[in-house]
Amino acid sequence: MFSSVRLCIVAIFTFFAPTTLSAAPSSSTLATRSTLTRPTSQLDYYATIISIDGLIDPTTKPDITKAMIDRLVDAARQMAGPNPTDAYKLSAIRKAIYVAGAWNYNRAFEYDRADPFGKVLTNRLLSTYIRTRKGNCVSMPILFLIVADRMGLNVHLATAPLHLFVRYTDPQGVDHNLEATSGGHEARTEWYRENLPMTNRAIESGVYMRTLTKRETIAEMATTVMDYLLDEHRYQEAIEVADVILAVLPRDAYTMVKKGSAFAGQLQVEFIDKYPNPALIPSTLRPRYQMLAAANEKAFKDAEALGWQEPAK
Repeated sequence: MFSSVRLCIVAIFTFFAPTTLSAAPSSSTLATRSTLTRPTSQLDYYATIISIDGLIDPTTKPDITKAMIDRLVDAARQMAGPNPTDAYKLSAIRKAIYVAGAWNYNRAFEYDRADPFGKVLTNRLLSTYIRTRKGNCVSMPILFLIVADRMGLNVHLATAPLHLFVRYTDPQGVDHNLEATSGGHEARTEWYRENLPMTNRAIESGVYMRTLTKRETIAEMATTVMDYLLDEHRYQEAIEVADVILAVLPRDAYTMVKKGSAFAGQLQVEFIDKYPNPALIPSTLRPRYQMLAAANEKAFKDAEALGWQEPAK
């Protein structure tokens, strides 16, 4: 995933009130805002991920993705039998996705051990997962989520450090962690804490291990758009998309630090690359410099206040 960038800036200037530039929102910002603000009745996991894939890679073929998802759902329904319990549905979904058979053209969906964290951004796209059958901790839970949702199960996403998993709520209201990178089977909360260390504060504040609402789940999906814009060095657009996400997910520390990284990118391009010595920055540009430096630092401090900590390298 895109690494976070926290800059240590020596404040050598008197602080100026930040100045802002008025600009029309980008198409990425408008599309993300439209997706996250639609009425609850129109929120849809599949439609969201197709939109996200298209924003990042316009050459994706949504018809192929839809046909495969429809095939998996139809197969799972047949495997589950008439009037199935949730347990039968989950068992059928696991088989449809992770066991090779006619339902997936004898190509089971697998964990991509060459890129398990989706560091290659296009590997996080659902369309890539459908095409290659190789997934990661972003694409795998999203496919499982979509199929389970279409099967009528109460499913959302939940997060751990640099990791997504499916949170299934049974008819008795009990939550279950389903680990899509391990066959969609149930995983103990302790397993996540042992393998993906997180602070108690991060759990208490809701940064990690919290069942997201449907709208929050869709906002979490949209973080891939922000990461794509960062990869493309489109820093202002990344900041705008981050703000749209944070309006829905104000405790999303991941988005906070990526927003901070976008400010760092702007600092690098506008000042650090041009003025090796900060004292050389023209006085007319110093307010902008101070604003970006302060915003970079604030983003990280806000995340740390919620219990976020820099993941181990």
